[in-house]
Amino acid sequence: MSSPSTPEGDGNTRRNRPRGAIRTHLGRKRTGPRVRARSSSYDRYGEEAADRRREEDHFDRLLDEFQSLVARAGETTLESVENALQSALEGLVSAGEFTIESGERLKEFLRRDVLQRDNPALTFRTGDITRAGLLSCTGCGWTIQTTRTAVLPPCPHCRDTAYRKGG
Repeated sequence: MSSPSTPEGDGNTRRNRPRGAIRTHLGRKRTGPRVRARSSSYDRYGEEAADRRREEDHFDRLLDEFQSLVARAGETTLESVENALQSALEGLVSAGEFTIESGERLKEFLRRDVLQRDNPALTFRTGDITRAGLLSCTGCGWTIQTTRTAVLPPCPHCRDTAYRKGG
């Protein structure tokens, strides 16, 4: 194999150019990185995804604390469920896990998720957080399966925003 500076069959020599020196279509020399700068919308999407995942993790922590309190109490009456929800919220807020405002929001999502077992007609909306399960769109009947706690998206089939949980 010949080295890059040796003449090829047509007599032209191949030159090594520095990595950043690229000629543009106008013949100007361009230097700098070869990748495009990320747009702010791309960064914003990444931040939204990170916020959504953080909120899902907070929901899971609240759920774990709630389940341990219910197990310790040994009761599943509506009053004991409400007390366990409030105790779990207060414990995690005082530990600095999340703020009281976001905790109240997560508590409402968890309350709906727990009450759904006894009242299957409850609907979940896009943006709500729910545990893993099978959800069907109230508009078109399209079903989605979540395998973990997730923030609900609009229906991928009809873009409706209401779901019912089943199974």
